[in-house]
Amino acid sequence: MHAGTHGDDVAVPAVRSKGVSMSSILDLVDRHDKFRASALNLQASENVVSPNVRKAMSSDLISRYSLEQDGDDAYGGTRFAREILHQVEGEVSSLFGFRFAEVRPIGGHIAAEIALLATVRRRENIMAIYEEDGGYTGYVRGFLPDILGFQSYRIPYSRERQEIDYTALEKSVSNISPRAIVLGQSFFVRPYDLKRVREIADRSGSLVIYDGSHVMGLIAGGEFQPDVSRYCDILLGSTHKTFFGPQGGVILTNDEDVFENVRANVTWRTMDNYHPNRVAALGVAVEEMKRHGKEYARKVVANARKMASELSERGFTVKYAPWFTSSHQVILDRDPAYVKGGSCVRVSRVLEENMIIIDREARVGLSEVTRMGLSDMGEIAELMQRAVEGQDVRKEVSEVVAKEKMQFW
Repeated sequence: MHAGTHGDDVAVPAVRSKGVSMSSILDLVDRHDKFRASALNLQASENVVSPNVRKAMSSDLISRYSLEQDGDDAYGGTRFAREILHQVEGEVSSLFGFRFAEVRPIGGHIAAEIALLATVRRRENIMAIYEEDGGYTGYVRGFLPDILGFQSYRIPYSRERQEIDYTALEKSVSNISPRAIVLGQSFFVRPYDLKRVREIADRSGSLVIYDGSHVMGLIAGGEFQPDVSRYCDILLGSTHKTFFGPQGGVILTNDEDVFENVRANVTWRTMDNYHPNRVAALGVAVEEMKRHGKEYARKVVANARKMASELSERGFTVKYAPWFTSSHQVILDRDPAYVKGGSCVRVSRVLEENMIIIDREARVGLSEVTRMGLSDMGEIAELMQRAVEGQDVRKEVSEVVAKEKMQFW
């Protein structure tokens, strides 16, 4: 959706360029930083990184190049970058309980592309949860399937229960014989019955690939889908939503042959330089997650459930009552008749004017505010209610933001 296409959109002043210069860009960066530091961030796809992760990201590694293949590097001066890479691979494997980890992908989508290149041949089939059921757009026809030359079919899914229709899945798998069953969603509030998916997959010789992009931090903390390493051939995902950042992707597996195929599809097939500073920053985030992940994940889910209840009590139509969510996300009904204050786009814009940020898709995420130490979801829900009812709550929001202090690092 784009600004200006809906009659109830709130106008947001545009930033007009008067020519690009270093000072103007740095000014915009400074303004962005000040804006975000003054806002409550409730986006489901974002988190905040610690000072130590920022230190690694902005180190000398940020300007260095690396092209590792067959245990060596095409460039000199990479001794420590390579040591960091191999140590981070081991730490990520240990954290998630898999034998092998590929940490070079520069995003979750790139990780998905690499995993599919490594496992699915042209003209083979996959099954995935489709966008209309909350799935990731990249797995449907017109995107990765068309680019990589295979067919994609819909996993039968109950939107009301937010779960796979396992009986229908079994029948579909028998008819389609997919090379891979791809799990994971962008709107992700409930784990799967992985044991049953595994049984269905085994009867057809299918792989089970789990895209945990939205829930990687919750998986690492043992709070969401703790059986993923037991039943899935591949776990992949991004590292900046419920995880502690930075932006990037990982691929994990217990199958050595699959891992070798993954490795073969990184250098020169999907990327070359893997951004050594990002890998170093990921390693710092993994160390933080090892120390604090269980407590963090538990608090995220608790805050999400409390936020869902508080919003529901204040007139927002929160989906999937009475249980609402088992993850970091709270999903509001996108129908303008049910989203308090108008369409989800308008609600998002009104909240942003009041320094509360949610996405335009009616998702409310609790990852960042939890990491920043907030636990009074009633206070935040009340501010959201008052904002969509037309009150100016910026002063009260700034008072809440003043209470924030980064935890879990």
